[in-house]
Amino acid sequence: MRFTTAAFALIVFIVVSSIFVANLASLIGMDKQLSSRLEAALNEGHNQEHRQLRLDDGPGHLMWFLQISDIHISKYLDPTRVPHLVEFCNRTVDIIRPSVVLASGDLTDAKTSNFLGSQQHEQEWRWYFEVLHDTNVLNRTIWLDIRGNHDNFNVPALQARQDLFTNYSAQGRYHTRSYMQHIERGGERYAFIAVDACLDPGPKRPFNFVGMLSINETQHLFNLAEQSRAMGTNYTIWFGHYPTSCILTPGLGSGGIRNLIGRYRDAYAYLSGHFHTLGGAVPRMYTLQKEGFLELELGDWMRNRRYRLAAFDHGYFSFVDVQHNQWPVILVTNPKEAHFNIPEKESPGPVLESTHIRILIFSPARITECQVKLDTSSWKECIRISREFFYRRDLEKNHGWIVMLWKNATFILIMTVEVLLAAIFWHSYGLLAFIIAPLRAWSIVMNIILWQQSRYIPEKCLRSAATVWSSSEPKLSTLSQ
Repeated sequence: MRFTTAAFALIVFIVVSSIFVANLASLIGMDKQLSSRLEAALNEGHNQEHRQLRLDDGPGHLMWFLQISDIHISKYLDPTRVPHLVEFCNRTVDIIRPSVVLASGDLTDAKTSNFLGSQQHEQEWRWYFEVLHDTNVLNRTIWLDIRGNHDNFNVPALQARQDLFTNYSAQGRYHTRSYMQHIERGGERYAFIAVDACLDPGPKRPFNFVGMLSINETQHLFNLAEQSRAMGTNYTIWFGHYPTSCILTPGLGSGGIRNLIGRYRDAYAYLSGHFHTLGGAVPRMYTLQKEGFLELELGDWMRNRRYRLAAFDHGYFSFVDVQHNQWPVILVTNPKEAHFNIPEKESPGPVLESTHIRILIFSPARITECQVKLDTSSWKECIRISREFFYRRDLEKNHGWIVMLWKNATFILIMTVEVLLAAIFWHSYGLLAFIIAPLRAWSIVMNIILWQQSRYIPEKCLRSAATVWSSSEPKLSTLSQ
């Protein structure tokens, strides 16, 4: 996409200013009550056991969903947005059959006819409402929408006459602000927590480019997260319109909302929109936050017609961003792309030991065959389990012994040295001396015991060591002082 230097400079200035303001406001301080709740959430998270599921050829423990963002239904621009959205709700949803669809804000454009001002247009909201109801998408999947900054332009108060999100969205009549949706699929429990960081009251354009969570709204998000944990949720997706760098969070310290999300072990990703690929300059905005979760911004529907397919497969989260009407849509769930591995939540062990390639494939045409190729090997036929799920047994792990040797190289080296020293001692001093002074033999036995313990040690035994390693980092309780 072509864009001028001046437009690019303006976008960069706005983004940098927003991030600066958000970080400056977060540094002002931390609420003591929120700090204590963060510490309690972190401690409870350490007590949770991490399950490791075996990746095989079964369709269980598998769930997928879609995300769409920045739709910007407009009275004045691009009349194809609505019919393309109808096509998405009819054709794409029918083909992919997602458990959930996330609509992460800016559902309408809310601009004046000269494109300089802002105004809520009821006609735009009626078009959005009619798309959802005429396509019957609300009865074919769970549609979770959240307001964006454009949906909040010129809104003096929640549930005021100008607050059209309440009356015309799928979730507005049930949830005033942030909310949670809980589902069960494939033997697992999933939670989707929607974060509404829109300003209240909603100012005119362009003064709400940055979002904000009040203390009350932050407490509400805490309650949702705790409720999700009490329900035994296995995996949680947080989503909202604003990226975390654009959300003011008074009371949560310099980490902002990332402090909150990162305290929960079941939180795997935060999905957002808002930046529209920065005019085509940054089409993929992905990062692994230091708090231990992925943050993934989705490109806009408005101009780029982007949507996202994401899946959980045996506890591993994977995704692919797709252009509307580009088929087939393919997502390899095992092995997942290594760039997006979440170290504290996705153990590499089951993936390294798995013998199955697992693939989701969606197409409007009938899929007659699926083949995979590893490195320089020949193409191999996949086995179909369901309409969209395929797998291939991975050549019986021809290089598994090399991986095993590499993983145990340290102990193999130590054992080799110990055995050589024991052999030299036996050869030099004889069998009787070797038996009377068995230090060399004992060291071999101790190495075997240490190798066995390090290979199969339970995760809970590492918590005390993790506490020592993290002792150099400032505790949240000290930040409130």
